[in-house]
Amino acid sequence: MAGDIDKYILGLSEAPDVLTEDIGLKISLTEHRDVKKIIKKRNRDSHKGTYGRVGILSGSKGMAGAAVLNCNAALRSGSGIVKACVTEEIYGIVESMAIEAITYAFKEESIQFDDLDRELVQFSDVIATGSGAANMKRYGELLEFLVRNSQKPLIIDAEGINLMTPDMLRNHRQVMVLTPHYGEMARLVKKGADYFRKDIIKKAAEFAYENNVYLVLKGARTVIASPQGHSYVNTTGNPGMATAGSGDVLTGIIAALIGQRIEITDALRAAVYIHGLAGDIGSRYVGEYSLIAGDIIRYLPEAFKAVMRAEYT
Repeated sequence: MAGDIDKYILGLSEAPDVLTEDIGLKISLTEHRDVKKIIKKRNRDSHKGTYGRVGILSGSKGMAGAAVLNCNAALRSGSGIVKACVTEEIYGIVESMAIEAITYAFKEESIQFDDLDRELVQFSDVIATGSGAANMKRYGELLEFLVRNSQKPLIIDAEGINLMTPDMLRNHRQVMVLTPHYGEMARLVKKGADYFRKDIIKKAAEFAYENNVYLVLKGARTVIASPQGHSYVNTTGNPGMATAGSGDVLTGIIAALIGQRIEITDALRAAVYIHGLAGDIGSRYVGEYSLIAGDIIRYLPEAFKAVMRAEYT
């Protein structure tokens, strides 16, 4: 059974008839009916503050698009307010390409951490960081500051995962969500690239439990592992989504749904499913070869509408 599940997760086979506790784990598929229960119609008596304030610390010179994708994905996923904290080098790009977001620019070489605390930590209901931050020279210090000083839910992607230390994992106080792909996950646990070719769910579940984190292990069939011992395998998505920026979009969606005060596991299941569904819808129009991350954002409205219908075809 475990081998069949691994093949499905890696995109090498169809789903097994049953996902059970044969390997000692609590495993479920995430399907339309599950997500429909999570994404609710909005109350008429609401305002932008009702739907959460997302703070984003991401992007760097040469990778400004990551911050743009984070922001626009969060906005398209229902966030009330999105604020991007970015270096002055990429401020103009983010300001002009994520026009509905608030922006705060800082000088990386002389960053004042009191300012970061006010502009990001105190402002936000949830913080997403790490996407496209590889060229930010002081990013490791900024990440450590967030882990040590913010008690808001923290979504850590890309460079944030690469710079995550055992001390940060052991001593974090906030809800922490890690969103690695297989290569990042292997580096995080100091294993070879093939480590996650088998027993994928078991290894993901053990890591989530041991470190008290939520793990979103991105792949052909993304796996979510909670620290409570539950694992969920996503059922949407296609090979066209194997493109730069796709993960940045997912990070923005996750931040938006958590910011709307949806229970963490529900928010993760819905975000991953809707991300894949937007990619599936987009592939119908542009094909898998031509699909880019911006297309996933473009079709997020259709994906949200689809999960709120009685059924999706």
